[in-house]
Amino acid sequence: MADGERVVIVGGGAIGLAAGYFLQRAGAEVVVLERGHVGDGASRGNAGWVTPMLSAPIPAPWVRRYALRNIAKPSSPLFIPPRLDPALALWLWRFWRYCNRRDHAAGLAAMAELNRRTMPLFDELRADGVEFDMWKKGLLFAFLTEQGAAHELASLRELARFGYEVPHVPLDSSAMRRLEPALSPRVSAGFLLAGERHVDPRTLTRGLADRLLDRGAVIRERLEVTGFETRGDRVTAAISHGERIEADRVLLAAGAWTKPLARKLGVDVPVQGGKGYSFTVRTENPPAHPLYFGDTKVGVSSYADGRTRIAGTMELGGLDEKIRQGRVGAIAEQARTYLGDWAGGPIEDVWGGMRPLTYDGLPVIGRSSRYANVYVSTGHAMLGITLAPATGETLAELITTGSSPGVLRPFTPERFRKGRKHDEH
Repeated sequence: MADGERVVIVGGGAIGLAAGYFLQRAGAEVVVLERGHVGDGASRGNAGWVTPMLSAPIPAPWVRRYALRNIAKPSSPLFIPPRLDPALALWLWRFWRYCNRRDHAAGLAAMAELNRRTMPLFDELRADGVEFDMWKKGLLFAFLTEQGAAHELASLRELARFGYEVPHVPLDSSAMRRLEPALSPRVSAGFLLAGERHVDPRTLTRGLADRLLDRGAVIRERLEVTGFETRGDRVTAAISHGERIEADRVLLAAGAWTKPLARKLGVDVPVQGGKGYSFTVRTENPPAHPLYFGDTKVGVSSYADGRTRIAGTMELGGLDEKIRQGRVGAIAEQARTYLGDWAGGPIEDVWGGMRPLTYDGLPVIGRSSRYANVYVSTGHAMLGITLAPATGETLAELITTGSSPGVLRPFTPERFRKGRKHDEH
């Protein structure tokens, strides 16, 4: 790619903005198109965790048993509202097929390799003047039973072969409360993954956007891409209600909305929207660490000004952004179990957002086979913040040099064209 070529990025979340940052640094002219406001999608309401150690693909051998026990419970961390949706049924069947040891191990290795530069890249962003709030306090796992903590710790030990530091034994109840006084006496055990971090995701997306603007990028908000102009095997412009936005190259990074966007080009990107919920509670004594309640899959992060975000659930209901108050109430009740009465304070900033999920549990990062100048970056599930810098750096290399880094091989969009045969194993 020649210096100064225009890359139009459709999607202004953490993934699209990080790609823009690295593309701009490599000499590209960057235009970001966002249907809402920058950072207001799945990038806004999450817990802001930077957690390479929690990057295993969602399809796993134990998920089948867990899903059968919990999938129909409205208060369950995993919920599928009853509806007739053949496309979702096919996606779920394929997901089910990937819940095996072989594919999970291969996916875990691929994610570990992509994450090798995660922490250094967050430090590089800060050193380069990208302003955002980040804390290096680790991630504290809390469980109501000693057995739950021991089981989770055992499952994490396979990460040691990728260079991660995994605790040897769980902490008991007293040690947990000494480490984190905000925890209630009902917490029986847990452990600290000391190398993990968290950020305030709003500041990260704002910081990336500001850096792009400072260096001459164009960011268009409240602009919906309604189509594309093509010539042969190239896309020449994005179209928004008749307006042309010329492009030398196009990156589709619109999260769960990448699927209908790509369909406008006849490209299949098999992602489903997995809705997550969060809300904010204010307290004078917020938790000192980000917390993960292992029994209920609820996450807690404290930010500036006494804000504590409590987030959880995975709801597979299509691109439906409706907030179900019953789901919010279930998260609040679970939080009180682990944190006591202070977590029952007034709830603010209730949010529901779509995490883009693939049925094999891996992101989609690479060039479309149908168009020579169209690239895709989506499917990061709950790891959009964690993987944004690493994804952006590798994508920029691919787009600017034409050569795909080896680390991207497992994430190529091509795997879905080849991979129908996987349905038969």
